[in-house]
Amino acid sequence: MRVSFRHGALCDTYEKQANAQGLTFGDKAEWVEKVRFGIVAAYVNGCITDSEYNRILRRFNQKVLVAILKRKE
Repeated sequence: MRVSFRHGALCDTYEKQANAQGLTFGDKAEWVEKVRFGIVAAYVNGCITDSEYNRILRRFNQKVLVAILKRKE
């Protein structure tokens, strides 16, 4: 199964995107959104470069998001 997420300040929350794919973060949804906000805020405010932003998002997707996703019941 392929799971994908859109990133950015104007995108739907990760939980909403996961729900559309039949998945959920469950009780970790709020934490995931806080981390997403921090990553996007750091990028928008120029604290990290484009390449750092892309590397962080790729790693966050692979190591964290996929690990805590569950099938929506």
